[in-house]
Amino acid sequence: MGLLITETAVVEAVFHDAVDAPQIRHWLARIEYLIEQRQPFFFIASTHEGASFTEEYRAIQAVWYKQHKTVFREICQGLVRIANDSAEQARLDTPALHAAWGVPYFVTLDRAHGYRWVAERLVNYAAAV
Repeated sequence: MGLLITETAVVEAVFHDAVDAPQIRHWLARIEYLIEQRQPFFFIASTHEGASFTEEYRAIQAVWYKQHKTVFREICQGLVRIANDSAEQARLDTPALHAAWGVPYFVTLDRAHGYRWVAERLVNYAAAV
C-alpha cells in the first residue's frame, strides 16, 4: 500500500484601479512563498481596463524575475494572461513572451477558457506524478 498526495495551487491576480509598489511587492511575495515551499502553482493574471501601475512596476518585476527566474520556471506549471480585447491578446501572445516566461503560457480573452486550460494541465500534471 502507499499514498500519493499531489497539491498544486492556482493563483489569480486581478490588477485594477491604481496598483502601487507595495501591492506589486505583495503579489510577488505570494509567488515567492510558493517557490520557497516548492509548491507547484499555476498563475492567472488579468488587468482591468483603466488600471494603472506605479512607475516602479516594471523595475520591481524585472529585478524579482531576474533573481527567481530559474526556480520560477521549475515550480510554475503554467501562466495564463487574460486579455481585455483582441489587440491586447495579440500584444501578449507573442513568441518572445512565450520564450521569456519559459513556462507553458496561454493568452485568452475568456477567464473560463483560461481556467479550463489550467484544468487540462492539472490533470496531466497529476497523472505524471
